[in-house]
Amino acid sequence: MDPFPERLDVAERPAVALRILQPADWRLEYELGRVEDVPTWTMYPADIDETVARLRAQRNVEAAKAGRGVRYIVEEDGVALGTAGFGRSDAGFEVFYAMKPEGRGRGLVTDAVRTLAAWLTGQGESGVWLSTLNGNAPSEGVARRCGFVPVREGTHVDGRRLTVWRLTAAQPPAGPAAR
Repeated sequence: MDPFPERLDVAERPAVALRILQPADWRLEYELGRVEDVPTWTMYPADIDETVARLRAQRNVEAAKAGRGVRYIVEEDGVALGTAGFGRSDAGFEVFYAMKPEGRGRGLVTDAVRTLAAWLTGQGESGVWLSTLNGNAPSEGVARRCGFVPVREGTHVDGRRLTVWRLTAAQPPAGPAAR
């Protein structure tokens, strides 16, 4: 596998790019932890302070250097609206994301997930995973629009029920027309 790219352009959206998270991006970590529903549906802790936000950013930089996973800043016209990335497990790579309210409802997450999945399958991965906590209809919509199919039910580390979705390399990410 090639090293994780510093930047990924988003097809058919010249103003949108995924830029690898850097330590200086700690403020976005801080802001996402304060969006009311982000800690509910993601692994972001609620109400983190600056020290924890800086630590989270630094840990993500180290994970990328070690090849364990990467998080990207989702930017539109240079404005950071959220994060999207993937982590490595025994079962392959799982994509994840979190957006600030001003970045939602415009297909940015869907396009970010498509971009990440296309890069991973282009690197020879047989497929990509995505998990949604049950009841998170917007994330279930992202999964469906990208061509993921539900493959099993599971349990989140905190005991909540979730659905595991899979996109195989034989079924490339659905394109913009499916938005």
